[in-house]
Amino acid sequence: MTTDNLTITAMTTEYARQISHWKYGGEYSLYDENEENADEFMDGTHYICLSENDELVGYFCFGKDAQIPTVEKNVYEGDYLDIGLGLKPDLCGRKLGLSFFHKGLDFAFETFGTTSFRLSVAAFNERAIKVYERAGFCVKREVTHSASMSKFVVMECKR
Repeated sequence: MTTDNLTITAMTTEYARQISHWKYGGEYSLYDENEENADEFMDGTHYICLSENDELVGYFCFGKDAQIPTVEKNVYEGDYLDIGLGLKPDLCGRKLGLSFFHKGLDFAFETFGTTSFRLSVAAFNERAIKVYERAGFCVKREVTHSASMSKFVVMECKR
C-alpha cells in the first residue's frame, strides 16, 4: 500500500465501529480502543483516512478532543490546533507514518486554515516521536496523564 492517494473525510458509524476494535498490543496497548467508545468518534471532530480502494488506513481528530487530561495546569494554552491520530494497527511499523501524518496536517491546514499545530504522545513512543520530529514538530514539555499517570510529551509545530 502507498499513501499517495489517501483521502480524508468525515467519520462514519461503520468506520467508528471498526476503529473501536483496534488493538496495538504490548507497550502500545495504551492506544487500544474500546468498542464501548465508538460513539465518541462521531462528535464531528474525527475524520477517517481511506486508501484509493476505500480501505481504512487511520483517523485524525482535531481540537479539544485531541488533548489529554493532565496533572499539570495550563498545558494547552496558545493559538494551536491540537491534532490526534491513529494509524491502523497492522499498518504500523511499515514506514507509512510520515506520509500519513503529512496528509492529516495538509487536511487540517486546508480545512481549518491554521499553521500552528500541537499534539500529545506517550513519552515511550519513540517511533511516533521520530515521525513527528521529521514533520517539523519539537518537544515543548513533558506532562503526566491524569488518569493513567503515564508520561507524555507535548509537541508543537508552526508550518
